[in-house]
Amino acid sequence: MYKGRRITLRAPKESDAAILQGWYLDKDFRHLYDAYNDVSLTGIMQDIQNSGSLKDPHATKINFVICRKRDELPIGVACIRNISRQHGNAEIVFAIGDRDKRLAGYGVDLLIVLLDLVFYELGFEKCYIKLHKNNALALNSALNFGFVQEGCLRRHEFLEGMYLDLVILGLLKEDYEKLPIVPKWKARNIL
Repeated sequence: MYKGRRITLRAPKESDAAILQGWYLDKDFRHLYDAYNDVSLTGIMQDIQNSGSLKDPHATKINFVICRKRDELPIGVACIRNISRQHGNAEIVFAIGDRDKRLAGYGVDLLIVLLDLVFYELGFEKCYIKLHKNNALALNSALNFGFVQEGCLRRHEFLEGMYLDLVILGLLKEDYEKLPIVPKWKARNIL
């Protein structure tokens, strides 16, 4: 389990399958998160069983359930995927599944926990995010946090009947360590 100020990340459990399925079937959630393979309970159970761990040197994808720290209520999912040990980088994907908690201030906390895992647990040099260009809130949040736009794949994904641009945002470990919010957040973080 990995802890932030307001959230914890833990490995998914079989008892999470029904909650995950509900989120994966939600059209709005699918615009935010695409790290699942199947929406059937059987497929979700297989994904849970095959989820990698930070300690597995062969893992290319590690799934997490995001829980609210105060009561361990599952509120979303996160994933470190496209793990490239050869090149020292990975992609992060996350979304809050519980609609009424999506704008409740979990984003920075979650980002810092995930980035610490990528940069310090995995020892990587770079982390990146891919977002749809029409997701202005997520794009602005990532850019304001410190991510840099590295490219745009035009009309790259077909989702819900339309082609969407995919924006690639990256953050280097040295840039992460210079962000003023990180030491402030860590100083106030009581584990």
